[in-house]
Amino acid sequence: MHPIRRRILEGTLCRHLRTKGLYVSGYDGPPAELPHVPDTAVFWCVRSGWAMGPDLAPANPGRCGGARECFEGEIEV
Repeated sequence: MHPIRRRILEGTLCRHLRTKGLYVSGYDGPPAELPHVPDTAVFWCVRSGWAMGPDLAPANPGRCGGARECFEGEIEV
């Protein structure tokens, strides 16, 4: 499972954060020994449709957490 998808399902990232790696079949993300997602990844917010969230702050794994007012963390399964 892609590490960003795992963090979204765990509720630590906003469920509206996306990166193209989430849609590539068989891609499990960067190697586990990397402490963070490589800087070359492009992220966007599904709610706003672009690289900034509805609150006009950047959409990325380092910022799309519970401290933002637009954060939604729970996934209904």
